[in-house]
Amino acid sequence: MTHSDLSSALFAAHEAVDLAVEYLLKRTPLHISAKGDRDIVTNADVDIECIVRDLLLAKDPHVGFLGEEHGAIGDQTTHWVLDPVDGTINFAHGNPLFAIALALVCEDQPILGVTALPALGTRYWAADGHGAFRDGKPITVSSAHNLDEALVGFCDYGSGPDAGTRDRLCAEVDGKVTAQARGLRRFGSTALDLVWVADGTLDACILFGDRPWDTASGAIIAREAGARVVDADGKPHNTRSRCLVAAAPGLADSLLPLMSVAKATPYWPQPGATPC
Repeated sequence: MTHSDLSSALFAAHEAVDLAVEYLLKRTPLHISAKGDRDIVTNADVDIECIVRDLLLAKDPHVGFLGEEHGAIGDQTTHWVLDPVDGTINFAHGNPLFAIALALVCEDQPILGVTALPALGTRYWAADGHGAFRDGKPITVSSAHNLDEALVGFCDYGSGPDAGTRDRLCAEVDGKVTAQARGLRRFGSTALDLVWVADGTLDACILFGDRPWDTASGAIIAREAGARVVDADGKPHNTRSRCLVAAAPGLADSLLPLMSVAKATPYWPQPGATPC
């Protein structure tokens, strides 16, 4: 994708997120229903996904779309990925720690991302090779080098049919990080964790149970801010990954050995296509 194409796509992404933020700030979750074990959806999730999808497809119908609520349509070689409300449980309970996360993905790698934290009034974005920004100002990761000085974000424990495996992995890593780090926090939104790694609010974050809409936008924002964003085995993270470690460069080597607990589980990297 050329620089001009990337700039146009980033402009479209901001326009779409503008509409999503405007919608979300004017509404409360009137309808809440269960999607599965400890997994809910609100009217806002569904409506925002439709708003963003329709705008982006109208601008360029040749670019596909993948949303958390309605799945994939169109070409998935290059496609948009949206989490309309990441942290839906927080949102439904009036907790301000939720995000809208939109990314453009090419062959399993995000090439731009826009993540808004509507209740906090901040927005983050990045494009491949162009750095990362919060509200228009450049951001970089923290300078932490030792785990005992690090604040680490961590994913929720398991839900759904594979909850037992994820619970076990989370419990093992949780215990080890808690014992070694300055602090461990579970905010309930991976998109938020990733942009907070990007601006140094967190020094690292760890996720088991990755889905593309959870991480695509935040992964490129964190990477462009200087973070190492990798899979459980230390190889570059992509949208097929089931685990994620995003960390200030000085911390990644301390955290990665803890991820070996995922070997021989569905959360360890699987063979697949090479990212572009």
